[in-house]
Amino acid sequence: MSVGVVIVTHGSIGASLLQAAEFIAGESMSEFLFVPLHQSGNSPTGSPEVSAALQEADSGDGVLVLTDLLGASPSNLVADLLSAHGAVMVTGINLAMLLSVWNYRDRPLGLVARKAVDSGRRGVKIFQS
Repeated sequence: MSVGVVIVTHGSIGASLLQAAEFIAGESMSEFLFVPLHQSGNSPTGSPEVSAALQEADSGDGVLVLTDLLGASPSNLVADLLSAHGAVMVTGINLAMLLSVWNYRDRPLGLVARKAVDSGRRGVKIFQS
């Protein structure tokens, strides 16, 4: 078994990250689920889809949810669902984070979440000439 992973982002951002990560890893990450959120009027749609994905992803080792932006609709919606599903959320998804989660998905949920945050931070640097 391994930690289930659900990616929830604005539009297709998560799908693009998954595609790039699969290219780099050289293998399919089809066990990672992706739910795009779209705006409909003043509120995002997708709560039932996110809840269903959390349930589907849970094989008994917990679920890590990766979202794109702290305080935005995807993370706010997921935050409301975390306790009902016993899931953990990490915000600010980037490619380094996603690849790290893929590599550590067979470890305990808490470790996978910490590795996601550590890798995400290490993948952000300033270079200047």
